Amino acid sequence: MRTYKKKVTIKDVAQRAGVSPTTVSMVLNGKSISLPESTRERVRRAVEELDYNTNVLARALVTRKTNIIGVVVPDISNAFFSEAVRHIQVEFAKCGYDIILCNSEERAENDGRYVRLLAGRNVDGLILTPSAEALTGENSERFRALLDGLHIPYLFFDRYYSDAPRIAVDNAASSYVAAKHLLERGHTRIGIIAGPLTLNSSRNRLKGVRRAMEEAGLTLPDELVYEGKYDFVTGVNGGRELIERGVSAIFAFSDMQAYGVYESAKRAGKRIPTDLSVMGFDDNIYSSVLEVPLTTMRQPVERIAKEVCHGILALIGGEVELPPAYFPAQLVSRASVRDLTK
Repeated sequence: MRTYKKKVTIKDVAQRAGVSPTTVSMVLNGKSISLPESTRERVRRAVEELDYNTNVLARALVTRKTNIIGVVVPDISNAFFSEAVRHIQVEFAKCGYDIILCNSEERAENDGRYVRLLAGRNVDGLILTPSAEALTGENSERFRALLDGLHIPYLFFDRYYSDAPRIAVDNAASSYVAAKHLLERGHTRIGIIAGPLTLNSSRNRLKGVRRAMEEAGLTLPDELVYEGKYDFVTGVNGGRELIERGVSAIFAFSDMQAYGVYESAKRAGKRIPTDLSVMGFDDNIYSSVLEVPLTTMRQPVERIAKEVCHGILALIGGEVELPPAYFPAQLVSRASVRDLTK
């Protein structure tokens, strides 16, 4: 029969160290500066000998802190979010924090449910990338009211409300660079595969494209903008429609969409880049190892993730306002874009 080790309590530690439970609590919670070093050492030694693990929630009742941050993302299968969460977790670990991760599946009801769940776990702060649904209409009003009523510091990452603390890539400037890259290589009929235009990321990327084309004396017809999700299927469907409309290049607003364009080009008998140029946005791990490596905009995921961590910690520490921060993506030129000027 399996036997289980008896749970060690703070009273056991106090007895081993020859002090009161109150003294043990003071040492564990960093409030023992008035105690002799010899007393603190006895408590630390007793904790180690008894293998005592403090109860985080119990300690939180005293300190009002759990050192836990709640993170809500819309789609953890999206390589951008999975990489960002990895960097966020690593950075928080350096600062003595842990995370609880929730995946909303791009549903507003899940955004609200997980925020309430995290609040019930007494997280010190929230890092939020809302679903597209949560950023529009009544869903938006409900979600904002929920956040304001919780009195927990929060910071938006990648997607945001315009008046909320936020850190994101500079989507307008980055897509402007991408569109210029295509235009300078002779592409004038450019198809766009966008994410949901309810998202500021999609709208700003489209804004950057339009600005680049206007500067070149061109317009972007609505028929050459295909709106969908940031996924492979959208790339396949959007690629098929835009190829039928005679574009020479397609700028997909995510690498995952661009992979779908590769598939639609294959089905249509089009060769990349001979017959069709393709550009993405993200620089996922797979983009450099495709048969035709993808030209794309590399998001500075690690840098943004670090800024997100330090931003929410500043808010938790009492910072009244956190100025919005935007970071440019970097052009990564590979083989998927043909130069028509040569």
